[in-house]
Amino acid sequence: MTTRGTRKGIDRARPVRLRPGLRAALDAISDAPAMILNDRLDVIAINQLGRALLEPVLQDDRPNLARFLFLDEDASTSFYPEWDRVAEEHIYRLRIAATKDPYDQALHRLVGELSTASIPFRTRWSTKRLCPCRPPRVIIAHPVVGEVELHCADLVTVAESLTLRICTAEVGSASDERLRILASWTQDAGVAENTVPLRAHDNRKKRHD
Repeated sequence: MTTRGTRKGIDRARPVRLRPGLRAALDAISDAPAMILNDRLDVIAINQLGRALLEPVLQDDRPNLARFLFLDEDASTSFYPEWDRVAEEHIYRLRIAATKDPYDQALHRLVGELSTASIPFRTRWSTKRLCPCRPPRVIIAHPVVGEVELHCADLVTVAESLTLRICTAEVGSASDERLRILASWTQDAGVAENTVPLRAHDNRKKRHD
């Protein structure tokens, strides 16, 4: 990935402040895992059930779906039984981001980090193919409830380049039942309310006594 021309690169890693309406939409989703992603696959915000589902991904202070997948392969290959499928979807998303804004310095740094540390990422990225991405479907081997198959719908906010991703299981399926169990466990365990997990992405002012 290179920056062409004379235009100065822009660092898109600055803090993200969610519009009240977008945050309210996320908070209103309680029976399905939901999250807000940016073009680099940073997890900007996530609801309770999403936190419980993606707990291994959220261990980093600045959780990123691609960073978890490619830089922690021991964990990610166990978490994603169809690892290759998820990898192709992530590569596609990052290529779209690079095409949309080739001057994004934060994206340059992410691609550089992944290319340096991950041979599977470097191999896929170097092919320079922009393959059509299938509608997001993911199978997760959750450590508490077992294997869950989810279908994801992405709602994109054009002005902010953010994506509200909502994941659902087929009604009446084993995955649906396991997701319900996880939701019940989440409520019983008192998992924290919807928050922005990326401290660096939240520029809301803190109160000082």
